[in-house]
Amino acid sequence: MNAFSPEKRTSIEACMVEEGFSMLKEGGLRNIRIDEIARKCGIAKGSFYSFFDTKAAFIYRIMVAKREEAKGKLQDHLQNGKLSFDGLYQYLLWLAQSDLDIFAHLSEKEQQELKRQWPAAWFNNDGNNILTVSRILDCLEKPRQDADKLLFANCLKLIALAKAEKQVFASPAFEPMIESIVRLACETVCFQSC
Repeated sequence: MNAFSPEKRTSIEACMVEEGFSMLKEGGLRNIRIDEIARKCGIAKGSFYSFFDTKAAFIYRIMVAKREEAKGKLQDHLQNGKLSFDGLYQYLLWLAQSDLDIFAHLSEKEQQELKRQWPAAWFNNDGNNILTVSRILDCLEKPRQDADKLLFANCLKLIALAKAEKQVFASPAFEPMIESIVRLACETVCFQSC
């Protein structure tokens, strides 16, 4: 098996994540072909498994990478290092309209398959939820003293779930619904005047 330098390993992993996400968007889990990802990233198929133990672990890594990308985008909405109510609202709307959520590209059956394969903490990790929310709260000009971090996290999850199951909602009311959830999320952690 090839030994990769840390820099090369990071580069290959980034390539695999992007190729995998592209395939996922085109056709869900069934469209992810490990041999093609390995070929496009310049490694042997067997080397893929030196990065990820399973395909399910690979999908989790894609999800984490897309979350990190979304966190990076937060910087674009800061003004003088702080996030206003409007900045938070615009960021969350961008997030809601982005295609970074892997579950929006998976069928119900594929989502259930991942739930069976992933540890429960990968699906619902309150510690990670609090950490993510805390990072956002740290950026706010004037966060609410009574901010409900878990309610905020649940609003974000509700948006992701709604996007993943968009077909069950009344189409003309989908965007207004998302905007209402985004507004609720903002009001949960920040005053309009911040």
